[in-house]
Amino acid sequence: MPKAPRIPRTSGGSAWAARAAEAGFAVWIGATVLSQHPVRTFDRLRRYDRMNVLIPNWRFFAPNPAQHDCHLLYRTLSDTGEASLWKQASSITGRSWTHVVWDPARRREKGFLDLCNDFTNRTNKGLELTDSVAYRLMSAFVLRHVRQSDPDWPHITGYQFLIVQSGGYEESEELQYRFTSPFVPVTRGTADGRTNGPGENPPTAAA
Repeated sequence: MPKAPRIPRTSGGSAWAARAAEAGFAVWIGATVLSQHPVRTFDRLRRYDRMNVLIPNWRFFAPNPAQHDCHLLYRTLSDTGEASLWKQASSITGRSWTHVVWDPARRREKGFLDLCNDFTNRTNKGLELTDSVAYRLMSAFVLRHVRQSDPDWPHITGYQFLIVQSGGYEESEELQYRFTSPFVPVTRGTADGRTNGPGENPPTAAA
């Protein structure tokens, strides 16, 4: 009769290494799971991860998921001193299944939402807005949109923008006006136009 194959014996050192690896893996899994908890007390576990690579953060939207949409409106001031009606400078792209793989517009939307959140946070804290980086970025974004998309650009001497918050799909929720900028002047010192520097007097809209 053929002999049964021998089962190699595991040495004591190999068995100890295997148990240590299993214990280490269990500790890592436990620390990773606990670190996703909304209670920030468990974030203390991350202090052992000096490089911030061993314990991932998979909270994504937790604990405060976005519940509102942010919209950017603007109006312009003509060379005759007349203010235009409010126009939309931002848009939210409708979602489709293809966006699971490719959605380049999402980065711009996410950046715009982050700016809106920064405006809201600074407003709630009573901080100055017109000297903030978020204000300068938003103002530059509006200027670029006006220069590229507004047919009245050759006659525009200033612009003003307005940040509005809506309930998104919750249409019953009233709009909230988060921030209204002063009129920002546009000069023709360069070929594409530019805003005046800090300290220069902005134009005023006709009543």
